[in-house]
Amino acid sequence: MKDYYATLGISKGATQEEIKKAYRKKALECHPDRNPNDPKAAALFKEVSESYEVLSDENRRRIYDQYGEEGLRGAASGAGGFHGGGFASMDEALRTFMGAFGGRASGNESVFDSFFGGGGEPEDSGPRRGTSKKTTIRVSFAEAATGTEKELSIQNLVPCNECKGSGAKSRNGIRTCPACQGRGQVFQSRGFFSMSSVCPQCSGAGQIITDPCKECKGAGRIKEKQRIKVKIPAGVDSGMRLKMSGYGDAGEGGGPPGDLYVYIEVEPHDTFAREGDDVLLDLPITFYEAALGCKKDIPTPLGETCRLSIPEGIQTGKTLRISGKGFPNVHGQGKGDLLVRIAVETPVKLSDKQKELLKSFEESASAHNHPNKKGFFDKLKGLLVD
Repeated sequence: MKDYYATLGISKGATQEEIKKAYRKKALECHPDRNPNDPKAAALFKEVSESYEVLSDENRRRIYDQYGEEGLRGAASGAGGFHGGGFASMDEALRTFMGAFGGRASGNESVFDSFFGGGGEPEDSGPRRGTSKKTTIRVSFAEAATGTEKELSIQNLVPCNECKGSGAKSRNGIRTCPACQGRGQVFQSRGFFSMSSVCPQCSGAGQIITDPCKECKGAGRIKEKQRIKVKIPAGVDSGMRLKMSGYGDAGEGGGPPGDLYVYIEVEPHDTFAREGDDVLLDLPITFYEAALGCKKDIPTPLGETCRLSIPEGIQTGKTLRISGKGFPNVHGQGKGDLLVRIAVETPVKLSDKQKELLKSFEESASAHNHPNKKGFFDKLKGLLVD
């Protein structure tokens, strides 16, 4: 009596996932193509596949567990053609193998063609999509903020007007490729497998041009310079990509054209720096303005100006936020803010009179005029050692 569980190396309580995993491992180990010098490999492969076919079917597995192999033979007449005594051919065993690995086969279609792409229309024959292209557009900081329109000059393959893309001077100048019989692929059998590749004679087209068009030399496409306008939306940033459908090379054999991908590169600004949709501006002010407070007219990325109130006693590094004056969101979700970072500038090249005035001011100042300085030295007191 055959022990299907032992053949797969699993226990009787194995789950369906464990059964499939064990079968895949065993089937690959004993596959005839991997063991060309082992005459027993084919028989073992069929036995492993038979074990999987029974145990992967809950109904057949239940009959086998209760009545053994004899029970399966008795149920064969109502089992949809299942042969309890094993596979009649290697093709049947391979069908099970293909099914467990995601392959499929139906009717009179060869199991090899089904699993390796031989059945049906080959992917490389018939109409083929044109190649997609990519290019880069540089825009200024201001153009990125407001949006703009740019004109590009690109060179694409376009359908030949002379032959309307057929590549032939006339319809009689096209015939079916004799090497692949119009399939666009050729096949080679290696052991139990059939491998397919693009037909070298027609390059996968399935047909040969015998009387080529004089304009395109049989290619069906010619190179042509094109000028296209690209709308750049407000809020774009470096690294973003715009897709222009249908602006790539023309397809072959009536296939659709490829696309054009436009990558954005935003030039840096001398004054502004971008942080997402927010814009950062470093604003230098005098220490007099910082001490007394002031009002400043601040430029924005959109070319406007807005009045900013700077409170008295502001310190270097403090950031003030102007809501809604940053970059517009490229997806239309509002606007960022303008972040104004204060930089207090220390005066230089003082005259003697100015120095005297500053010394006089220093003498009149008390600790509460410099709270950060006082707090800093208070913290240090505990660290100083006598």
